[in-house]
Amino acid sequence: MIQLNEQQRKAAEFEGKHLLVLAGAGTGKTGTIIARADYLLRKGVQPNRIAILSFTRKSAREIAERLKLSAPGNINKKEITGRTFHSWCNEIMHLYPDNFPHHSYTPLDEDDRLSAMALALGKNFRDSKKEKVKKEVVTAIYSYAVNTLCSLSDAILHIRYGNMEKEDEQVKQYVEEDRKLIAPVIKKYIDYKKERRYIDYDDMLSVVATQLERNEALRDAVTKRYQHVLVDEMQDTNPLQYKLLKSFVEGSHLFCVGDDAQSIYAFRGADFRTIHSFTDIIPRSEKLKLLRNYRSTQEILDLSNWVLEQSPLRYDKKLEAHRGKGEMPSLIHVEDDWEEADLITDGILDHVAEGGSYADTMVLGRSVWSLSKVEGACLSKKIPYVKYGGTSLMQSAHVRDVASAMRIVANNYDEIAWIRFLQLWDGIGEIKASRIISRVITLATFAEMIACLQQFEGMEINAAIPATLAAVREYNDRPAQAMEAAVEAMQPMLEKKYREEWTSRASDFEVLREVARSSGSITEFITEYVLDPKAETTFKIGAKETDDAVVLSTIHSAKGLEAEIVHILNLNTASYPSSRTILQGEEAIEEERRCLYVALTRAKNSLKLYRNIRSLHTQYTDANRHEQLYFLNNLPSQLVRIVINGQEKKDFPAPFKPTLGEADFPDFDFG
Repeated sequence: MIQLNEQQRKAAEFEGKHLLVLAGAGTGKTGTIIARADYLLRKGVQPNRIAILSFTRKSAREIAERLKLSAPGNINKKEITGRTFHSWCNEIMHLYPDNFPHHSYTPLDEDDRLSAMALALGKNFRDSKKEKVKKEVVTAIYSYAVNTLCSLSDAILHIRYGNMEKEDEQVKQYVEEDRKLIAPVIKKYIDYKKERRYIDYDDMLSVVATQLERNEALRDAVTKRYQHVLVDEMQDTNPLQYKLLKSFVEGSHLFCVGDDAQSIYAFRGADFRTIHSFTDIIPRSEKLKLLRNYRSTQEILDLSNWVLEQSPLRYDKKLEAHRGKGEMPSLIHVEDDWEEADLITDGILDHVAEGGSYADTMVLGRSVWSLSKVEGACLSKKIPYVKYGGTSLMQSAHVRDVASAMRIVANNYDEIAWIRFLQLWDGIGEIKASRIISRVITLATFAEMIACLQQFEGMEINAAIPATLAAVREYNDRPAQAMEAAVEAMQPMLEKKYREEWTSRASDFEVLREVARSSGSITEFITEYVLDPKAETTFKIGAKETDDAVVLSTIHSAKGLEAEIVHILNLNTASYPSSRTILQGEEAIEEERRCLYVALTRAKNSLKLYRNIRSLHTQYTDANRHEQLYFLNNLPSQLVRIVINGQEKKDFPAPFKPTLGEADFPDFDFG
């Protein structure tokens, strides 16, 4: 049995209808949800009647694996699984295909969705100002509207005009002009998906949630199947996901775990306020808090608590450290990013020399770009590291190239895959590819398609093209072998495209083949892995999977992670909150505050914050505004050690102010 404190046990053994567990950082959220599932299994609930949902495949897999270790021996552990919301909806569509013809459609990831939107826009589509309509903007508007269940006008207002006054007549006019322009594009995009048998990831949730809401018989069948629905990271749910969960209120039991102070996904439509209204919206629901932190020392929690207390929002939580007291956090002032990187990496080397490990250290930045200086210093000093964040391996160019052949086999209507696949081959450009696609995409069977490619009227086609597709088709129910066949057949083209990079890129397929072995078909592999929008990239430099390595991560990718020593980069006046965030208004500012809180609470024993001395005086026109909103403004000195030039100081430094007088230059000889 899992060891629990009193509050965790109350949650795990809850006998009511629905429960929301408000759990602060490091209070054992994951352990509590595992304990709940373990308790249900011991009560006789079958594992396939329990849906365990998380927001990334990684965390869902971790929950399932840990549960398998604690589950009673008489349980069929193969049936214990963790799912993302998307994979769960995909499972429901496959279980009830009569209700969901979309189950056989090819999923579109973020890049492919942009490609589909571009095709919907058309080459010559222009707005009234003769400016090109950006596919990225239209896609963002569509996605926001679907995920937040709002109107197109409201989505346009949010995406394009930020915190401008909704009732302003000029803003209303802008929104209406945009709506008239964008509405037909979105309609074309939706029609295009139907024609080509595509489904994007927003659709996966939307069609299932809508069908469950409208179809009582289907809702009864699905809710009876999933007797218990356990949701991790509840604060990150958006209104669409909330709508999906509400379908289970009558027929199932909801057990939701989350932390309102760690809600940092508003850009995906997440609304942390739903967690505050849980007991009002969900009938027969109760709420329970977990406040005992098992990760950090009290000094780290004191700083984290203080950051939350400065918010105008009420989080109503104050974490207490189970481990007691430890080292005070340090606020280290540096001259620039290079000094920051050197200090961090020298500290890592000193720690290892004293008997510590590289894996004890985590470095956090707001973006992948902000980590670049530290990454460069790691490379120069031969420090092994892993990097989380950025482009998914599954979305990298060489993987998408190989996947294009697999996607065509799964769905010969997949125009986007056809375009990518055909243009890899010598002699096929955009025009030639379009001619080929216009013919093959209309054919009913795979055999007809291959025959057409082998004897294409009026055009010579490389015999390797149909041969590659036929080779992949042979392994339709064995995706690992299908990938091997695709890589082998396409290797000459891939080597030519990627040149000296091909050797390192080719090694990625070894990882993917292992992943593919758990899939029963090419379609399943594509859906669950290749096109998973939440998949995070892990770059390993100087370290194998099991090797000791420093973690470099964006803050968003660090959720769920922890380390003995945590460094947080560039905690500067105009960065927390950023200038862009200030323009977006209070809600965006508070989300950035929660980002900082997430970063602070990753640390177990040592927390080091870095601030650029020259950033203490910002060059922005509204510098006073930045100072007023700065999250560490008026930070009590007893909460941190102030370090300047390697020396501990009692007070914060005076702002750096550049000389504003007339500059003089050396004489120049014009003769």
